[in-house]
Amino acid sequence: MSNYNSRKLEGTPNWMRFAPYAALGILVFSLNSTSELNYFWKGYLTILQAQAGIVMLYFAMFKFRQYSKNK
Repeated sequence: MSNYNSRKLEGTPNWMRFAPYAALGILVFSLNSTSELNYFWKGYLTILQAQAGIVMLYFAMFKFRQYSKNK
């Protein structure tokens, strides 16, 4: 297997790779900390929001890489 896809990010600093996931974590935490739900519902919503957010980040980063590649 080739590591070609991982080599595309070698020029970017580590904090830039981590930043979208940190922003997602802060968003999920802030949304769930303000809700007045049962602990089980909060946990369930946290898991769902994190999974959906990671999938959306994956596609957004893929789309951004294609857009910047075409320029």
